[in-house]
Amino acid sequence: MKEEQQVKKPTPLEGLIITVVIVVASVICILLGSKLFNVTSFFASFLFLWYWAAIEEANFDRWLPTFIGAFTGLLLALQLKYLPMELGTTGMIVSILILVFAVYIHIMDWVPIALNKAAMLFLTVFAAPSILEIIDPIEVATAIALGALFFGSLIKLVQLVTPTKEPEKVLEKL
Repeated sequence: MKEEQQVKKPTPLEGLIITVVIVVASVICILLGSKLFNVTSFFASFLFLWYWAAIEEANFDRWLPTFIGAFTGLLLALQLKYLPMELGTTGMIVSILILVFAVYIHIMDWVPIALNKAAMLFLTVFAAPSILEIIDPIEVATAIALGALFFGSLIKLVQLVTPTKEPEKVLEKL
């Protein structure tokens, strides 16, 4: 079992600054996405941000697996909708078998870049009937990509311009 790392909590001022940055960045993302890409499913963008920042701690070594996992989860959810629509009962059976096989591969950790915790989260969210019924796959995929690229770039920029008090961490920023 991993030892619990002591995480330094932000001061009230730091917390306020972080909150303002998140709100401003979210507004910019929404404005850019809606004006340039006609995106409306920003929940997918923010789901990527939340998962990568909170669970993966904005670790850039985990950005690509999170990105691929998000799309894997979306595709797994979409096949639950479209295979039965196109193939009836046979499609439903195939769809469920695909899902069971994907969960097994995830449990065995055989393809961690694609079938990972992010994939399971995105599958769970997108497979919810009220969401799966109404999403536009291309628009949601665009929203995921927009969120991943926008917030990934923003966090990298913040990391590059934020001074560090630990000299050994300077090289990690590059």
